[in-house]
Amino acid sequence: MANNFNTRNSIDNKFIVNGQIRANNVRIVGENIESRVVSIFEARKLAESLGLDMIQISNGNGVPIVKIANYEKMLYEQKKREKKSKQSTKPIKEIRLTVNIASHDMETKLKQANKFISEGSKVKVVLTMKGRELSRREENKKSILEFVSEASEFAIPESMPKDMGNKVIVMLKPKK
Repeated sequence: MANNFNTRNSIDNKFIVNGQIRANNVRIVGENIESRVVSIFEARKLAESLGLDMIQISNGNGVPIVKIANYEKMLYEQKKREKKSKQSTKPIKEIRLTVNIASHDMETKLKQANKFISEGSKVKVVLTMKGRELSRREENKKSILEFVSEASEFAIPESMPKDMGNKVIVMLKPKK
């Protein structure tokens, strides 16, 4: 809640807040507030009566857009969203297969994929075909489908394998 409405400074200078807003008219928005253009004095009265802050979120088309909300709560939620988005941006790991992959090599690639998935990363499985292998595309997809079925113990595919030129690609994500 706003303690001293006129002297309150913006924390970290991310937004222009309360008395720092320099405009004659503003468009107010917020929860349970009808969006409309009012004078800065009316907006201040409304914010003070609700015990909230005026936060300039955009300059708009000549008329600044001011959100009436609790400033500290808004910053807290914004930091929480940023932290969550940083956590979920794990790198995508890639595993490459060939058409004639040996069973032992397949097991090694599966162990590698399991390690990546257990760390929380998504795995992009790429089957590369060369020369005459391209003419038997459907037959050659068997190795990537076999890999996906073996990996079904710890991962699920996001979609069916996609043909991309001389490659077949499938993304695996962790099972929940």
